[in-house]
Amino acid sequence: MTRRSRLRTKDNKSRRLKKVLAVVFVTGLIAWVCFSYRQQLQTLAEVWRETAPVAESAEETVRGTIYDRNFKELAYTMERVSLYARPREVTDLSGTVGTLSELLGIPETECLTSLSKDSHMVWLLRDLGQEDEDRIRDAALPGIYLHREQVRTYPGQSVGAHIVGYAENDVGLAGVEHFYNTPLTHSSVRQEDFPRIDFKGEGATAGSGHDLVLTVDLKIENVLDQYLQKMGKSMAGAQIAAVLMEADTGKIVGGANYPSYNPNGIWQYEKGVLEDLLFTPMVVPDELREVFMEASLLQGVWEQSTQVYPWSVVNGTVSYPRQLRLWERLQLTTPDQVDVTAGERQDMSVPEFTSCQPVRDVGTVPRVLSPLKVLLGFTQLVNGGKRIQPHFLDRILVQPSQKEYHYNAFRLNSDGMSVLPALVSEELQKSVYLSGVRGLLGSVSISGETVSWMKRKGGDQEYVRDRISLTLIPAEKPELVLLLAARQKLLGPQRVDDSKPGYLSAAIDSVLPSMVALQQVHSNFAGLLEVEERKDSNFQAGQKSKVDRGKTLAGMLDEEIHLMPDLTGMSLRQGLRLLEKSDLKIRVEGSGRIVAQKPKVGKLLEKGSRCLLVLKKDSDPQDIVPVQHMQK
Repeated sequence: MTRRSRLRTKDNKSRRLKKVLAVVFVTGLIAWVCFSYRQQLQTLAEVWRETAPVAESAEETVRGTIYDRNFKELAYTMERVSLYARPREVTDLSGTVGTLSELLGIPETECLTSLSKDSHMVWLLRDLGQEDEDRIRDAALPGIYLHREQVRTYPGQSVGAHIVGYAENDVGLAGVEHFYNTPLTHSSVRQEDFPRIDFKGEGATAGSGHDLVLTVDLKIENVLDQYLQKMGKSMAGAQIAAVLMEADTGKIVGGANYPSYNPNGIWQYEKGVLEDLLFTPMVVPDELREVFMEASLLQGVWEQSTQVYPWSVVNGTVSYPRQLRLWERLQLTTPDQVDVTAGERQDMSVPEFTSCQPVRDVGTVPRVLSPLKVLLGFTQLVNGGKRIQPHFLDRILVQPSQKEYHYNAFRLNSDGMSVLPALVSEELQKSVYLSGVRGLLGSVSISGETVSWMKRKGGDQEYVRDRISLTLIPAEKPELVLLLAARQKLLGPQRVDDSKPGYLSAAIDSVLPSMVALQQVHSNFAGLLEVEERKDSNFQAGQKSKVDRGKTLAGMLDEEIHLMPDLTGMSLRQGLRLLEKSDLKIRVEGSGRIVAQKPKVGKLLEKGSRCLLVLKKDSDPQDIVPVQHMQK
């Protein structure tokens, strides 16, 4: 038995050794094949990388259009067509160069330089118009191809940008573009995903493509934007926001932020500019907190005696449980439910605030709120006690049937349509009218400001001045409520002057008449508005809207983001011409044609950065010259 066991052990060792040798042999064989054919494999990989992304795109769902309430386009998708070549497939070089120069106006020298490169693919021209595209297609030139991509365009540029938001690669990233990304991109939308939209008993929409009609008016947004720009010039480094909302419905008819951004070139802005001040926690001024306090006291008097006495004779007894219930009904202590997604914010947590002035005792009224919550709560106090929900969407249009699905904030909770009795609301209106600043069209404004030491969760600390102003238009039975909010960073604590009027709303009379007139015109003619037909055309950077597109088409040929082009084989003059808009510090070594460069092809060029071009004469060997590391 012992001898058999030893023989079996020897056989097992022999088998394991053979397996190991076989594995080593196969691995070595694969390594030898890869080493022998590495150049061919690299070439195939290069061909795949360069050719795969530029095939003509197949039919795809076009992202829906976003309109304002007057059917003026706020965001739509256009097709960008660009021209590229595969030089190895060009059969008649001189004929192709001549045809392209004649059809598109490309200089023959530049075209010849591009098509003479030993490359699998070269870009020739971007943003072809429809006529140029038709000419190229009819010419049917071997080795010349068209590339298509969908480009999101925002004709209003910075106006209303924080509301509309922006999208990249057909994905909404902020604003309405993000919140309603599903309806904008899908052929069907389910009721359960958007409970506040009335689907008329249907489980889902039917049709191909959805457009959105918003409650905002582009003309009113322009008025607010110009007002904030003037205000911003007098408030160094301030962030300012404005919102105009219908008091009875919660429809937001206008909104603006300062500073704003152009969503056509979102890549060039810092996060602070993308921050929406409407969602940023701010210290609520005592002038506004006292209005909420009055509401809770008047509500208590009404509950005890079923009537409301004049404010001057109301007992100031505080009931904290009653106050807390009121704040919840006013949605001051509940999460934001507005149908727009805020852009980048510095800190998602609520900062700590230390007041730099005495704080008045106003019970349990929240001290830190977002401006949007202040607008919502204040409006519900003075609009007759009606419960409302701020929203930007008016309805969804389904193409091609033009079927409409309207936004209904209280479709699921129609029984809770009030937050406090109408008598209490009327008494509050009188109180605001007496304590506020009166303006045109029977309006009245109540404003305040605070100076605080703000400490964020991440450790950042600074002094800030927060200002909030609310205007009722008109004060008696308000139809519109205007919110103005501002934050200004300070170098140190400052004293608040309680005697001066609200700084934000001091010049509001200059824009109120125009906004009210636009609101009245829309109310009278809303039923007559229809979508205007827009002639289909290719995206072109030089169009009337002066849109500056971002990094698309794999970052090639962009006017704003400058990437290092392939200058190999070009003359120095041609190379400098391509780099002239990049504002680089260029150093040249040698003479002749460019044979090496630094930075590498495709690298992002920063303003003022260094660039090295190595040249050799045509008679010299054309091997690429190794570039030594440049001194920083």
